[in-house]
Amino acid sequence: MIQTPHTWIEINRNALAYNLKMYKQAIGNKELGVVVKSNAYGHGILEVARTCQESTDVDWLFTATLSEAMILRMNGITKPILVIYFIDEDPAKAILYDIDVMVSDMQTLLELNELGIALNKKCHVHIKIDTGMSRFGFMPQEAIAIVKQAIAMPGIFLNGIYSHLAQAANADQAFSLEQETTFANVLAALEKESLNIPYKHLSNSAGSTALGDAATNLVRIGLGAYGWWPSQSNKELTQTKFPHFDLKPVLTFKTRIFQIRHLEEGRFVGYDRTYKTTGPTTIAVLPVGYFDGYDRRLSSKGILLIRGHYAPVIGIIAMTTTLVDISHIRDAKVGDEVILIGDYEKITPTQLANVMGSFNPREILTRLNPMIPRIITELSLEKDIKDNTLLNTQPSVEASCEI
Repeated sequence: MIQTPHTWIEINRNALAYNLKMYKQAIGNKELGVVVKSNAYGHGILEVARTCQESTDVDWLFTATLSEAMILRMNGITKPILVIYFIDEDPAKAILYDIDVMVSDMQTLLELNELGIALNKKCHVHIKIDTGMSRFGFMPQEAIAIVKQAIAMPGIFLNGIYSHLAQAANADQAFSLEQETTFANVLAALEKESLNIPYKHLSNSAGSTALGDAATNLVRIGLGAYGWWPSQSNKELTQTKFPHFDLKPVLTFKTRIFQIRHLEEGRFVGYDRTYKTTGPTTIAVLPVGYFDGYDRRLSSKGILLIRGHYAPVIGIIAMTTTLVDISHIRDAKVGDEVILIGDYEKITPTQLANVMGSFNPREILTRLNPMIPRIITELSLEKDIKDNTLLNTQPSVEASCEI
């Protein structure tokens, strides 16, 4: 019997701390906030938030919803939190537990004001400005009037104003610069009216290193905090500006071989008989599937790592099982560790997203089942030399893996 957990996710606290320090150094005297929405991009909202709570490099945490923010508060996270999307619980909780919320329409602002008055405590809000993404926010020309109204409301404390970049990871920075200029003009107009707002923020992970963003004093980082580049273009641009800037992936998704089976030529494998062996084949049965977040679109396309060798997924990935051809891994045995996603060339979230046709590593990460145990590690940031050597050996079976 294999001891539980048979499938788990390792979160390297040292890598997370390293990435936070990289961004903090790059943004200078601005405050740094980490986006922990969607279970911290699949890494575990409490596991990540606790590291951020202890870090002197982190000033803010950003959640998508009030319910996420409440999870943090109920588990001892005391740093400032901003809900950047939806108030999905009683909004009084935001006021009572000192949670800032985003406001992008007048009705929400009026309701929060009434609630603040009723509770005899001000609701802290950040006004969202639409600088070109057309998703949330007041239009730039509305900003002065909205800010004046918010400041005058007895149940509101206007703690911030911000916007969001639509394509900061692109090689072409023209639209990002246009958004930056629009937002800077809004801030300049507010300053001219002597309308002072404590926090002003625009940049995400990509924008924090690509743009000057001189008018702001707070930066929000998401994907970059977890050690994955928003794009190759952003990596190149960042390292041109900051030659020593680097990122260390935080997450490794692992399972174990549950069973090994030896099949003769001509046997069908998995649902719908989509794969047929062309010779004697040894397969490993893994106790992980699309329920766990190992996407079905990787069926007969994915690759994973066993004993330092890449091995191809064969057949359709099931809800809780995946089958792998390990014919070339002679010493594989039941209980062996299997790396599904990690800092290895062919199984990074970016590479897997490309194979699936998603092209968005966030989709790979955020779909990892929250029920899977997240295990905190403090591993060295240097890669295992032995693993790198083994990975240089490419078995012929990989030619059919489409990765």
